[in-house]
Amino acid sequence: MGSLKEIIASKSAKVNVFGMGYVGIPLAVEIAKSGFRVHGTDRNDWKTSALSSGKNPLFDLKEIDTAALKNAVDEGRMTFSKDYDKNSDVTMICVQTPMFPDRRPNLNAIKDIAKTVGKNLTKGSLVINESTVAPGMTRKLIANILEEESRMKAGEDFYLVASPERIDPGNITYTINKMPKVIGGINKDSLDLGVAFYSNFIQKVHPVSSLEAAEATKMLENSYRGLNIGFINEFAKFCDAIGINVVEVVNAASTKPIGFAKHYPGIGVGGSCIPKDPYYLISAGEEAGVQFTTLWNAMWSNESMPYYTFNILKKAAEANKVKLEDAKVVIFGIAYKGDVRDLRDSPAIVLYNMLKREGIKTYVFEPYFTDEELRGMGYETFNPDNGSCEIVIIGCDHSQFKDFDYKKVSGLKLI
Repeated sequence: MGSLKEIIASKSAKVNVFGMGYVGIPLAVEIAKSGFRVHGTDRNDWKTSALSSGKNPLFDLKEIDTAALKNAVDEGRMTFSKDYDKNSDVTMICVQTPMFPDRRPNLNAIKDIAKTVGKNLTKGSLVINESTVAPGMTRKLIANILEEESRMKAGEDFYLVASPERIDPGNITYTINKMPKVIGGINKDSLDLGVAFYSNFIQKVHPVSSLEAAEATKMLENSYRGLNIGFINEFAKFCDAIGINVVEVVNAASTKPIGFAKHYPGIGVGGSCIPKDPYYLISAGEEAGVQFTTLWNAMWSNESMPYYTFNILKKAAEANKVKLEDAKVVIFGIAYKGDVRDLRDSPAIVLYNMLKREGIKTYVFEPYFTDEELRGMGYETFNPDNGSCEIVIIGCDHSQFKDFDYKKVSGLKLI
């Protein structure tokens, strides 16, 4: 362990980051800024080509220090390709872990990477899993594949760490280096190396007792959010039913200084984590013989919200004597949350597709994308400066929508 710890301390260790996405790129840049040489691996040529020129391919991602990226590329401290750097001392896995249609975890990308790394793994190197997986998967899946392919033993011949990513797209207060990092190792030597490595570019690290404890931390964080959003969505339906303002009630409850965390209802949940991570925990619970009934119901509540919103629309249109079949409906904002250029699992898109299937003339106004981009994705676009419509649905809380002058939308009868 001494030699790897020494080259980490001297920042002469070579680092390979798998997955140049919302996590991998800002992470790789921070590592390079701290003085390490970094190679980024991604299967998408358009990403590696842009990055090799010092350009950010995810230009909407505010967390990326583009000047530092360009500087590191120009100085030769950052390189990018489809290939794994077989001479890496530290290998980091930062790929998405989507779901199959039946909500089971899809870990195929992680399996493929583990096989590639295992075949080329050198003795004494460190492997870190940043991808979100259920508790036990880093040990039962990644470690087993690495050991099988390399013919070496995790914790003895090489070191293994789990440190699930924590990133909030659009949040420039808690950028990747400022977000506290939870780290678990397959043994104490692995944990010590992981802490030593991350401490070079993360302001605060929090070691835990095992790989599973680190993985479970991520499951708890995102399931907590999913569960509480699910409850407030149910509570919003109740408030609608008895005729009180749910936002007023939430704001009043939040005046209590203890025991209450403010959550607001909405059209649903989106992004890369909240819609799927709770299902990873539910799946892990099934394997352990534990049922997460409350969490399952909360996720169903979240997934019902686009349908509930559609029902609100139908009732509101009828009450305001607007015929939906003849109306033009525009969804303001189809991003999954406010002030981000990110459509992943957006509930506003679920609603858009629902309205289109019902034969309702539906358009989108999404200021974080150009009309050309939106039309290329199959959406019909709307310009509020010169367009006319009867109904506006606010699909996400972009800041500019709060001060928008809706009176300038010609023909508007209902928001």
